[in-house]
Amino acid sequence: MDQSRGISFVFLLLLLLGFGSCRDDFEDYSKNPRNLLSFSVDTLRFDTVLSTVNTPFKAFMVYNRNEKALLISSVKLKRAGESGFKINVDGMAGNEFNDVEIRANDSLYILVDIKPEIQGNNQPAIINDYIEFTTNGQQQNVVLEACGQDVVVWKGISIATDTVLDSRKPFLIYDSLVVEEGVVVDAGEGTTFYMYKNAEIIVKGTLRLSGTSEKPVVVRGYRTDALLGIPYDLIPGQWRGIRFTATSFNNVFEYVHIRNGSSGIVFEPSSPDVDKLTMKQVKLSNFKGPLLHSVNCRIKAENCEFSNSQEALLTLIGGNYTFIHCTMANYYASAREAGWGNSDNETVRLLTYCLKEDGDTVHYSIEQAAFYNTIIWGMKEQASSEIQLRKSGDAVINYYFENCLINADATNDDVNDPSIVPTVVNCIINKNPEFLDTSPLKDGKDEFIYDFRIDSISPALNVANRQVAERIPYDMNGVSRLSDDGPDIGAYERK
Repeated sequence: MDQSRGISFVFLLLLLLGFGSCRDDFEDYSKNPRNLLSFSVDTLRFDTVLSTVNTPFKAFMVYNRNEKALLISSVKLKRAGESGFKINVDGMAGNEFNDVEIRANDSLYILVDIKPEIQGNNQPAIINDYIEFTTNGQQQNVVLEACGQDVVVWKGISIATDTVLDSRKPFLIYDSLVVEEGVVVDAGEGTTFYMYKNAEIIVKGTLRLSGTSEKPVVVRGYRTDALLGIPYDLIPGQWRGIRFTATSFNNVFEYVHIRNGSSGIVFEPSSPDVDKLTMKQVKLSNFKGPLLHSVNCRIKAENCEFSNSQEALLTLIGGNYTFIHCTMANYYASAREAGWGNSDNETVRLLTYCLKEDGDTVHYSIEQAAFYNTIIWGMKEQASSEIQLRKSGDAVINYYFENCLINADATNDDVNDPSIVPTVVNCIINKNPEFLDTSPLKDGKDEFIYDFRIDSISPALNVANRQVAERIPYDMNGVSRLSDDGPDIGAYERK
């Protein structure tokens, strides 16, 4: 190294050392006890959090609105290790931090999450903690608050004996919950299943979910926080779905809400000679794939809402089906950033064929697809929203619509095909049902909350078949169908 280069290197090293020892205004901290911190919140609240589940972070800001830098001598989580809360201060995780510097008119982030332990309570309980900030001998607090819910954690559970589930605590299902062949599982009012990502319920035996109007059985994703301000409980694709195998029969769902999965209820090829599933007062809503997909089964539904799926609401391949006073409405949103994708808003598909895993085609006749006093409507007024008929081979489609409101006549590949036996009686064709609320936007914000009751101008008012309504005199919400000028079409009677 020559002399000039050596001098330059030494000069650069000294210069860098000089910069490294310069602390700007941090050498001159305010000692005034009146110069304190400000916070973006007084209390940081979490919604319901499930025991043993780590929540996503929430954040708040700490501000120094003074003209001099402050030295926070202590930032401390007071009940660390007890409350389940954890904090991160300006990128560092821990329970206590000392000598935290904050420049004049500057700020820093505090991140908070919580993983509550089992509290020993059946009902939700408030969990409190607080972060204590000490500056210039003065203490300031930000309160942390969550509503903790104890859960029964099941990972890969297989139920091999007849069982009545205890509804006092929700169930958190990881991987799968399997009801084995020949086994009957009952779940009563208020039972809640929180489904972890990709978890599914597989029914080989019999599953009977018996809720009430006030305390329905709920099957939903486990996330209780929000994405872009939208609760995860409204976002599809949060868990896998419910699957009934060929050996499962005599299932019953009454007052059950099932929502926000990748697929709703899927029935593997079976026999239409025995009841597969009977549904009453069931709300099946908001799925990223098919809502109800059945191959050669016998299914009955009354007073049910089937709403919002990226694929068809109902795909019925062969079998025997009866739907009475149901509302089928597909207004699936197209907000990709929040988990939705584009949809053709298909409603009902009646098919006579499906592909096996080996690529072969299997044909099944639709012995009956009967719809009474039912609304079938898709958001897009185009062919994809209409009732679709697709057949092949020698299979037969026998369908029946009575006093229904439907989005155009059922369409098929060959209207002259004698193996398609249609009956359409007293139906309203191509008249918007005028639901109360089908817009995902509320006050300019995406909320994705829908209301598929009918408005006062709906053509479905008072025109349902009364004899059919007398068999089901109360709607999904317990409103009488027989106390005004006539029963309404759909699952909901307008008050």
